[in-house]
Amino acid sequence: MKAQPELSQVEKDKLEINPDFDFREIAKRPFEDITPNELAMFKWSGVYHQLQPSFFMIRVVTPGGRMTTRQFNRAVNLAEKYAQNELCITTRQTLQFHWIRKEDIYKVIEGMAEVGITTKNGCGDVLRNIIGSSLAGAGPAQIGDSLKLIRLMADDDELQNQRNLPRKHKISVAPNNDALAQTLINCQGWVPVERNGIVGWKFHAGGGLGARPYLAKVIFDWVPEELVLAVTRATVEAFRRHGNRRQRAHSRLKVVVASMGAKKFGAVLINIMKEKDVLCLDQIEYAKDPTPSIDRMSINGEAVIPQPTLDKSIVRILIPRSELKTDQSRIISRLADELGGGILVFTNRQNIEFHDVPNENVTALLSTLDNAGFATDGHEHLPDIVACVGSTMCKMAISDSPEAYYRLYNALATDESYWKSIGTLRINITGCPNNCAHAWVADIGLRGTRTRNPDGGSTEGYSIFVGGKLSEAGKVAEYLCDIPTEELVPAVRKILDTYIKQRNDDSELFIDFCARIGITRFTSLVK
Repeated sequence: MKAQPELSQVEKDKLEINPDFDFREIAKRPFEDITPNELAMFKWSGVYHQLQPSFFMIRVVTPGGRMTTRQFNRAVNLAEKYAQNELCITTRQTLQFHWIRKEDIYKVIEGMAEVGITTKNGCGDVLRNIIGSSLAGAGPAQIGDSLKLIRLMADDDELQNQRNLPRKHKISVAPNNDALAQTLINCQGWVPVERNGIVGWKFHAGGGLGARPYLAKVIFDWVPEELVLAVTRATVEAFRRHGNRRQRAHSRLKVVVASMGAKKFGAVLINIMKEKDVLCLDQIEYAKDPTPSIDRMSINGEAVIPQPTLDKSIVRILIPRSELKTDQSRIISRLADELGGGILVFTNRQNIEFHDVPNENVTALLSTLDNAGFATDGHEHLPDIVACVGSTMCKMAISDSPEAYYRLYNALATDESYWKSIGTLRINITGCPNNCAHAWVADIGLRGTRTRNPDGGSTEGYSIFVGGKLSEAGKVAEYLCDIPTEELVPAVRKILDTYIKQRNDDSELFIDFCARIGITRFTSLVK
């Protein structure tokens, strides 16, 4: 199809360049002969050009964040050969390889494909990896079979072959009404609802972060399970038709939903489904109120979570800065086979869960993990910091997020009595406004900045935001202050000490403290 001249260059490239590259052929070409337009389109195959010339990041697709140990072992072997002995867990519950040479891209992609893991649609203006609660299929109080829907969407050719959307499209499917699935920051958010023993689904749409954060609205209060896929397809089609293809800053579905409103957007979906002759649309119920009502996260620091399945549990481990070295990965995989159920789940806080662990093995698993240097204590607390890859690898980043992570972790998270006195706390660090690390919805969010110096050059720093949340109707964190990186630790310590001193009692969570005193008062307290 001939590109339309009035379209942006990105849109022209999507029409003129086939995103299904032959990376064996790419391996033979000199790096200088690969055009910037082609490099940008590599993303459709999950391949991202790093900051360093001729090195690449590869992201795999793991719907629901699940891998068998066989698949994980293959990823570990490939990382050992081609990715400097390291894997990285993302906030969308999957794995990334870094430092891949151009000549080795096809080896990683083909190696993962041999064990049933694809990189197709890992990046780009496509339907991205579908996420949900890490407890799906195993945790307590499950209402709907979210894994079934995630697999249904991930295996649907109509959805997966939408390779020319205005921007990326993200879906979350929750097993219950729990903020753990991050419903409110996805383009589509599905939450199960039970009526008279029948499970249907409440449909949210229009969430997304980036430089301009939006929280999702409720579009339909009830969608019969047999119509969920039809609504999902219609939503992607509505985005394809109505998304802004002239200004990428305004091209996300969140802008479409915000401009139309929940009722009109729902009507658009119904009309699209009528065009496709979808039956029984009268069973879909429009939202009485577009304001979401998501329960707070059901987990708060537990290392072991009982499964409804008789005599089995989930065991959770912290992965510092989401980085998995080869030797660590091999220990995790071996323990999942010997003491667990052979299933690993990646979480949206960049950690790992062992599922289907027989209860008689839990104590041995915890002891072995401890002896191997893995932490199981501190989830959803100060040690559980999320950070993006930062300026060492990402072209977008303007600050070194991993370095900020280690500053905070080493200064604050190693003091167990201190972080336990604080209680529940989620700190997220993002190296640029794109907000890959979800700083907008953290208790304390740090966003990378650069301040121009009078005598030339610039100083790295962070904008600090507080009070973000994904429960109830959600809340975007509010700006508190700017600080240079050198003042990061004392600034965050002062924020936390102020909270400890000013909270009503030990039971008042940081998020509730922020809501009670307000941002103006908080700013004055830490000035």
